Amino acid sequence: MTQIHNLHDRISLTIEDHIATVCFNRPEKMNALDMPMFAALLEAQQAIADDSTVRAVVLTATGEHFCAGLDVQGVMTDPSAIETLLSKGEPEQQWLGNYVQQVVVGWQQLKVPVIAALQGYVFGGGFQLALGADFRITHPESQLSVMEIRWGIIPDMGITMVGCSVAALDQLKLLAMTGKRISGREAQQLGLSTQLADDPVTVALELARSIVANNPDAVKAVKHLFNQYDGDNKASLAREEALQRTLLFSANQLEAVQANIQKRAPVFS
Repeated sequence: MTQIHNLHDRISLTIEDHIATVCFNRPEKMNALDMPMFAALLEAQQAIADDSTVRAVVLTATGEHFCAGLDVQGVMTDPSAIETLLSKGEPEQQWLGNYVQQVVVGWQQLKVPVIAALQGYVFGGGFQLALGADFRITHPESQLSVMEIRWGIIPDMGITMVGCSVAALDQLKLLAMTGKRISGREAQQLGLSTQLADDPVTVALELARSIVANNPDAVKAVKHLFNQYDGDNKASLAREEALQRTLLFSANQLEAVQANIQKRAPVFS
């Protein structure tokens, strides 16, 4: 069964075969981030978190560009909009940071893997959104930039949380201090891209399908395991054992074993 949600006319959320596809739908503005777009992203995250059938997420966009960053004219000139972006959520929302940071780190808070399909411009907030995903499938000729320095500000959408785990600190500093544009090829060399593809959306969906074919409990445990690593090796080893104990002899783990033995596709609950 396919579920389709249109959020603020800025984003479409489609859920089919355990894959949630989040598609930015503002191509006439290169999918720039305005206030309705921010609200739609948060709604999409919540809808996915509330849907137990979702096992993977793909972030994509209509038009030539993934996201050209902040809609400066629509946001930066409105003090009330800035105040909203810097506001904290209610305690029950369990936000790690403020409104605009949650738009990025919320993808990491989801229990399921998130794959971003990147093409065209991936600038500023769009770049930080991509870093919030677990994997980035990138067109070789796409253009990526931490562009905030050109507007006299810093990247503040959670880049220190999501970026420092995928790229060297000096490279992130260089990009943030210069606003330099890099190609998809350069992004992969720097560790910012998982894989290059001429058709990022197709490859991202293929990756999502390969992931959802596995035990969903184990996939969630893998994401949790690596996201919780903080350099404490003793705690990390204990976490590995604790997570493994939750999986061993569970219904989905036994189904994975039986399916392998019987050479058939598994049917997970």
